[in-house]
Formats: sequence, C-alpha cells, structure tokens
Amino acid sequence: MTLRGELPDNTLSTESVSLQNAQIYQSPAMFERRRRILREARGMISELGYDNFNFRELARRADVAPRTLYNAFGSRENIVASAILWYSKAFTDHAHHLEPAHTLRGQLERLIKVHSRNIQIRSYSIAIMTVYNSQNAAPPIRQAIRTLCYETVSPFVDHLAAGLYFDDYVKPKSYTAYLTSAVYCTLSDWCAGEILDNDLVDAMAQTLLVATLAFTRGAAKKEAQDWLIRVRAFSPEWEQLRTASATPEAPQRALPQVAKARKAPVAPPKERVKLGADQSRSSTQKMLSPSTAPGRRADDVST
Repeated sequence: MTLRGELPDNTLSTESVSLQNAQIYQSPAMFERRRRILREARGMISELGYDNFNFRELARRADVAPRTLYNAFGSRENIVASAILWYSKAFTDHAHHLEPAHTLRGQLERLIKVHSRNIQIRSYSIAIMTVYNSQNAAPPIRQAIRTLCYETVSPFVDHLAAGLYFDDYVKPKSYTAYLTSAVYCTLSDWCAGEILDNDLVDAMAQTLLVATLAFTRGAAKKEAQDWLIRVRAFSPEWEQLRTASATPEAPQRALPQVAKARKAPVAPPKERVKLGADQSRSSTQKMLSPSTAPGRRADDVST
C-alpha cells in the first residue's frame, strides 16, 4: 500500500528529482554542474530570500550562462523548488537512523534530526518558511516544501493504514495533510521567535503526537499517548532519544527550574524547628531592621 497517489500529480519529489538527474545528466560533468547550480541556489535562498532571487545572479555565482538555467529548469519557481528538494535529499541520504521509518519511535528520531538541523541553518529555514507562508508563493515551491513532510511520514502513514489504526471516517491523506500543516505552523512560530531553540524539538514532537493521538485508535493511539506523556514529563527515555538523535552541535534543552528545585536539599526536622522558634522571637525586630531591606543577601539576614 502506498500514499503516493494521495499527493498532487504535479508535486515534485526527491525521488523524481533523482530520476530526473539520472536521465538528463548522465555525464559526470553535467551532473556536477547541476549540483553546483542547486548548491548556489540554496545559498541564495538563505542569503537573499525568494523575493530577491534572480537568474542573473545565480548564473554568475554558478558560473553558467543564464540560458543554461532556463533550459535546465524553465523558471525561477522550478529552480527554487528543485534546490529545496535537492538539499533535503542530500541531508536525508547522509543521515543515519537507528529506528525504522514506519514506527512512531522512528518518526520521532527523524523529527529530532531534521529540526535540530533547522536550528543550525536558521537563515535558510526562515527563508523557506517565509516563502511557504507568503500569499504570493508559487504553487510548485509550496508543494515542494510540503513534500518534504509528506515523504518523511509516508512510511508511518502506510503502516497505520495497513494496520487499520486510523479512526473511522479518517482518510490517510487527511492525517498527512493535517500533520504537515501543523508541523509548518509550529516551525513558523519558531521562525517568529515564539518558540525558543531549546524547545523546538519538544514542540515538534508534541505536534506529531497530538495529531496521531487525534486521528488513530487502539495500540497506535495508546503508543502516541504514552510518548506524549514522556515528552511533556522530560522522561529519561525521551531525553535519551532526543540526545542520541540530535545532529551534532544541536542545542540541548535545559530542564525546567521547577524540576531542579524538587532536588534541593531540605533542612533536617530539628533544625527547622529551631529556625522557626528563632524567627518567632525576632520577627518584630526584623520587620523594623534595615538588614532586611531589598537587595540584601539572604545569608546576611540573621535567622
């Protein structure tokens, strides 16, 4: 069973881009030239954004004639979409995964890798989300961006459908479309500074798990619920997966101060009683004394 038919017929995919490369660019020199063009295009997306992206500057940076770009890609929209898919495929091909893609744990592992990487390439991620959220975004580019999520979750969606884990009246394509929109909504919040770097992976994990919890039943629903509890509680199992799956140099989220406070040492009972008695005898003096003025250190105040 496959969900490829659920995607728009004119949607580019990393698989189609690879096939196109193999068919058209059989010469190593031509293939390397195309890769150079897409690499420079990605750099321009990150540096200039889509609105300032132009063929003439790309031709100069890639050291090719403008006509070559038109012949190879046809339009600015197609080259931007191809650059997005090419970069995603390059990252995916070099990523090492321990968990199968059709499992929920495998999806969490991939999510951690992708979004810890997004933090490291912030300017590029922001540029992509800016294009995605633009009312004037060209359909091929928007579809290419959504394809990145479609292709990642496709094995998991196929598994849920084959096991009849979706709720009644829920179609696999509905889950895929909802999850994709929710993922990019969360990523847009991060781009806008509403989600901290250290919290992005946790927010993305909750996005995946809440969507799965809402659309499934049985064992799949129970597994999503269990993982959601682990993520929200910063459980050792989630922390271990999060740390092991993150790309190098990804920021590590600090545990909340509340969790640390619970581990703070507590004074022995006898000492607490003594402190309470001393405080009762001198409470009036302390209220009138300048030693308790704001700004004075707590250890300077007599107890």
